[in-house]
Amino acid sequence: MNRKVADRLLETLRPARHLLTRSLAEIPIGGPEYCQIDRVVREIDGLAEILIGDGPHFYQKEHSAPDNNAA
Repeated sequence: MNRKVADRLLETLRPARHLLTRSLAEIPIGGPEYCQIDRVVREIDGLAEILIGDGPHFYQKEHSAPDNNAA
């Protein structure tokens, strides 16, 4: 699969992964729903690793404060 197609696929999965990870906070840890959702999230991350070599592709990066002194 070429990089352009891989990037499009991963960007399409981004909203689903986000919703899945948000759902984990609202259900009992260790329950069947939790385990299955966690597995799907890990599979999406594994796919990112295979396709583009970046398993943590979806992890939120730290944002630095804007430099108000920039010219």
